[in-house]
Amino acid sequence: MTDAARVLTPLLTPRMPSVARMLAAQITYQARLLASGRAIIIGIGLPVLLLIASHGNHTATDAAGVAEVAGYATFGLTLTAWNTYGVRLVAARESGVLKRWRATPLPRWCYFVSRILATVAVAAVAGAATVTAGVLLFHTRVSVSSALGALVVFILGAFAWAATATALTALIPTIEAAAPTCMLTYFPIIIISGIFGSINEPSWLATIAGYLPAQPLIHALTTALGNTTGGFRLPGRDLLVLAAWAVAGLAVAVATFRWEPHRPTQKRPARTPHTD
Repeated sequence: MTDAARVLTPLLTPRMPSVARMLAAQITYQARLLASGRAIIIGIGLPVLLLIASHGNHTATDAAGVAEVAGYATFGLTLTAWNTYGVRLVAARESGVLKRWRATPLPRWCYFVSRILATVAVAAVAGAATVTAGVLLFHTRVSVSSALGALVVFILGAFAWAATATALTALIPTIEAAAPTCMLTYFPIIIISGIFGSINEPSWLATIAGYLPAQPLIHALTTALGNTTGGFRLPGRDLLVLAAWAVAGLAVAVATFRWEPHRPTQKRPARTPHTD
């Protein structure tokens, strides 16, 4: 190789951006896609409307009011991190978007992680919007320490739901099955967990709900928002349950994540018997 070639080769060869830059760009890109139109209406608008309809002219300064605000905030967060994210991920896989991303120089883990982190960010914003509505419309008292504690709960809870939703997508074969599957696995959990208020349920079902990711999220958020003593006061048991769901969901997702669309199995045509 000549001296001129040695000088020109680095200049003519495009350099890959750093991993941190690619990850930041992917998080921004994925968050912008997830926060488009319908996701904002469902994840932010619906919980706020339900909060307004359920409260009427009452304030949310008592303990029950704080729990109600926490419940609707959890509703907005989980709608975004479970239903919206899960359906969009299946749609991206079945339409071939994930397959094309896999063929790019972008590291697979970078795309995988950035999609989950973008969902965590958008879901946390959806939950925070409901809390903000409670503060502005119903005078819910939220201190700086309460807000920081709620932010920790939002991030951990959104990660747990998004990681588990990623694992679930491996079992969903088509775009048409995505929304029904997400809904059928979502609403029973949030109903028995008390997002829309307490219900009469058997003790064994209440015990199960305590180990699902919705009820610990509501309780931890209620504790964080109701903290008026200053400092952090977060229930360790609830955070541990959410962390366990996050780790387990991510582990299963890594092991089962599909980049390729599901191929329908074609039945072999029946043989026509030969006649002499």
